[in-house]
Amino acid sequence: MLVKASKGSANVLQDAANLVFKRENVRNECFPLCSNPTEVGKALAASDSWFVLTDNGPIAVMKLETSDRTARVAQLCMNGEVSSEEVFTSLRRGLREIKISNFVLRVAPAEADQYAALGFTRGHTYLRFSRIPAQNNMMPILPLVNVTPRELPFLSELMYAAYAKTSDVFSNAQVAEGMLRAIMSGAKGEYLPNAPFASGTIPNLVSACLLTVESPGEVKIEQLFTHPLYRARGLATTEIAASMNRLASAGVQNLISWSKEGNDVIRRLLIKMGFQQDRTVVEMAAAV
Repeated sequence: MLVKASKGSANVLQDAANLVFKRENVRNECFPLCSNPTEVGKALAASDSWFVLTDNGPIAVMKLETSDRTARVAQLCMNGEVSSEEVFTSLRRGLREIKISNFVLRVAPAEADQYAALGFTRGHTYLRFSRIPAQNNMMPILPLVNVTPRELPFLSELMYAAYAKTSDVFSNAQVAEGMLRAIMSGAKGEYLPNAPFASGTIPNLVSACLLTVESPGEVKIEQLFTHPLYRARGLATTEIAASMNRLASAGVQNLISWSKEGNDVIRRLLIKMGFQQDRTVVEMAAAV
């Protein structure tokens, strides 16, 4: 059975927390402020994106997002006493119950062949960049406005214009609106309405940086996009800089961004702003 960690029983939650706490890399990346399993359990209970897979007890804990009948697993902690085959058989059964037909798993490059042997197809490689938010005096190039759900219609048009010619995912502005609505509703982690910024004036927004909470003390750049006519002007840089001022004031300890391998534009931007690459993952996909 696949259940949200926030809705699991006290025993299931504690067992799940113990499982996560034993995985040092997951603990350090997703729960850097938690020093013991009890604190991890509290963090799991407060999140809508962590799930527990149970079969007479937890056999796996995962960070999972669902969209358009696809589940994306960003982190997976398996019970070492259960085989991978058993975990994925049970996971497929749980995903079918919530009408999921495909799922994508992010794994370390060294594990890609192992998952290929389990029937997964190798996809893109992604790089994670991170830095501690710090106060700065960077001046905006255009006026900056906080981005809230009220700006959704204008952001949708901007996002569609930014991606229409480079991605076949964006067939119209309504698709972009659906993605943005998911971000702002908290489906990808708590949306921070006071820290994301867009450049321009309403309704004429030309660039935007949207942020969500990735884990306690850690915030993610969920989307960063600019209208084609306004690229290479430093707008994204000033938006990230303004966001860091707010995050630093709030005590956020880490700001992260994911980028597809080969996207040299975003890589150069992040490195210029003091980010460092700290993780590489490969997406592995399979049918449910």
